[in-house]
Amino acid sequence: MILDFAVKNDNDVIVIGSRGLGGIREFVLGSVSHNVVQHARIPVLVVK
Repeated sequence: MILDFAVKNDNDVIVIGSRGLGGIREFVLGSVSHNVVQHARIPVLVVK
């Protein structure tokens, strides 16, 4: 939904927060910020 919103609104950058779970917890739960960074076609700023 984040990527769709960015495309529909012609955004120049996505700013997203990271809780910094790290390690196994991130692997099991997944990471929204990681997925956004991997799939975005515009720059992404991850704030910790």
